[in-house]
Amino acid sequence: MTAGLVGEPMPLTGPELSESAFRRACAQFPTGVTVVTAAHAGDLHGSTVNAFSSLTLAPAQVLVCLARTSRTWPAIERSRRFAVNVLARDQVDVARLFATKEPDKLARVPHRSDDGAPPVLHGAAAWFECDLADAITSHTHRIVIGRVVRLMVDEDRDPLVFARGRLDG
Repeated sequence: MTAGLVGEPMPLTGPELSESAFRRACAQFPTGVTVVTAAHAGDLHGSTVNAFSSLTLAPAQVLVCLARTSRTWPAIERSRRFAVNVLARDQVDVARLFATKEPDKLARVPHRSDDGAPPVLHGAAAWFECDLADAITSHTHRIVIGRVVRLMVDEDRDPLVFARGRLDG
């Protein structure tokens, strides 16, 4: 093990760099909380995701990371469209619901889905409706890139934040 600076924790390497240590280190970085939604053939799907980022400004693109086991991914792949709903601070229950494997999650949350568009959640701090631009598989996840075709922002609503394993709501 490499010695750390005086008064600082020791860096972890090799076998000490466990999944648990990695998770704890990543938890030091606060992230927003989103629900990624998609619709295909009348079926609505959604998953809580905190791996979300803007990618490019021109064209406007975002990226999200979905587990390969996600039921939302097949709907995105088939419809070629999805929405990223940035949850507001008072939507902790929504984040928890969409983190489950419960069926018909969208039946329990107010939303709008026009003409086969991906559902957008009422009360979100912002949302991005996207066309699928690309998807890259990396180990257990898919990195999904979307070209933003429509968005909404409500600057009066504070975003929900996840840090150190807790939702700040």
